Amino acid sequence: MTQHDPDFEAFLTISAVLTGYSVAELQGTGCAPEYWTQFQQVLSEEVCVGFLSGAAQLTCQDRDEVVRDFFLSDPCHGPVARALIQLWYLGQWSPLPQDWTDMYGASRFDTARILSSRAYKEGLVWDAIGAHPMGAKQQGFGAWALEPPAGRAGT
Repeated sequence: MTQHDPDFEAFLTISAVLTGYSVAELQGTGCAPEYWTQFQQVLSEEVCVGFLSGAAQLTCQDRDEVVRDFFLSDPCHGPVARALIQLWYLGQWSPLPQDWTDMYGASRFDTARILSSRAYKEGLVWDAIGAHPMGAKQQGFGAWALEPPAGRAGT
C-alpha cells in the first residue's frame, strides 16, 4: 500500500460514509492500514474491486441511495459492508455468512477475531457511546465522579 493508493482511498471513503466518521477521524485511529489488509485478505480480487467501485458512485449520486442500494441491499456487497461497519466500530472482524462464502468464495482470514489490542482500544463504539474501552485508556482518578461528556451519542 502506497501513501496515495486509490484503492485504499476508496476503502477509506466508503468506510467514512458507512460509519458516519470522517476519513481523518478513521485515519486518526491508526487502524486503517490493518483494516485494509484484513479487507483484502478476506475478499477475492473481483469482489474487492466491485465493492470499491462504489466509492465513485458516492460522489456522483445521492449517498443515502447508494448506501442503501449498492452497499447494504446488494447480496454481494451487503454482508461485506456490514462486516466493515462492525470492524470499524468494534475492532472485530465478523465472518461473512455461509451462503455468501458459498457464492463468492471463502478465505482462511474470514474468522471471528479482534484484530489487535489497538483495534479494540480504537473502536468507534467507545466514542459513539461516550465511554472508554474497559481495561484501556483510563480516564484518570475520580473520573467516575464527573458527569460523562456529551459526545456523538448525545448529539
